[in-house]
Amino acid sequence: MKTSTAVLPPETKCTRCRGQATIPLPTHHANFCSECFLHFFRTAVSRAMERFGTDPETPLLVAVSGGKDSLALWDVLHTMGYTTTGIHVELGIDGFSEGSLDVVRRFARQRELPLIERSLKEAFGYSIQEIRVRTWRKICSVCGLLKRQMLNRLTVQNGFRVLVSGHNLDDEAGRLLGNILRNRTRYLEKLSPHLPSPHPRMPAKQKPLYRLESHEIRTYCRLRAIQPLEAKCPLSRGATSHTFKEALDFLEAKMPGTKRDFLFSHLDRSRDAIYSAPDTTCNRCGEPSFAEICSVCNLSEQLKAKDESAASAERNGSRKERRETTSEKTP
Repeated sequence: MKTSTAVLPPETKCTRCRGQATIPLPTHHANFCSECFLHFFRTAVSRAMERFGTDPETPLLVAVSGGKDSLALWDVLHTMGYTTTGIHVELGIDGFSEGSLDVVRRFARQRELPLIERSLKEAFGYSIQEIRVRTWRKICSVCGLLKRQMLNRLTVQNGFRVLVSGHNLDDEAGRLLGNILRNRTRYLEKLSPHLPSPHPRMPAKQKPLYRLESHEIRTYCRLRAIQPLEAKCPLSRGATSHTFKEALDFLEAKMPGTKRDFLFSHLDRSRDAIYSAPDTTCNRCGEPSFAEICSVCNLSEQLKAKDESAASAERNGSRKERRETTSEKTP
């Protein structure tokens, strides 16, 4: 939905200051001028941070991808006085990751904000592009797993206790719909914009934009002259999460406020999200884990085994080819 781009009649008044309104928000039955919209946006983030109980003095590590959500989040937290550092994980997706990193670097440089850069290939041994051709698993699922685990570990390793991400209302409502339709109760129990730290080596996770819709964040970026990466990940085509969001967008267009009511009613019913602490540590990497081998190390071993099998087959094929060649030359 891009309702905020609609043109309002010149006589339309701003709901807050009664000046000329230029930005319609049907979900809120409100229209705003630019300044009042920015006030509305910051208030939504402020209410989220109050719910989380986060003090402005708490150092926050902001996961930044280069998209509109993460850049808007970093910008608004910085302007509101929070102590922030960005972290970008370069995933190694051809024709996409380079642009993402350039956007993040430019954003941080223009605002003189600290940025931590890490490469998935250096940390894990494989890029997402390389993993894609080595596994039968859906690459979006694998990518999500590795990003979550890597960001968790990097947050603690860099001395932070809180990791914040740019997930918005559309993301959370779409995830809620998908989990309900698939009866994934274990995910429903921990679907929350705030997950306190369950373990000394696992950070608290917060989503300060959960009260804001995608089109509202897009409007914020325009007003704040933020230039995010517009390209979509080329590997995400066909992701089911897009379908759930589209379904909610259809309902929202017919009944403004549907997405907010759907998500907020769930959050009101389950204020105490379950973010269980792992009961053991991984035998390979020593990180908190629910099994003897964590999901990251398990995936790493599968990929290495596949590479070793392929290398062995190639060696056997080469030996066979040499034998056949030798046999042909023998009189």
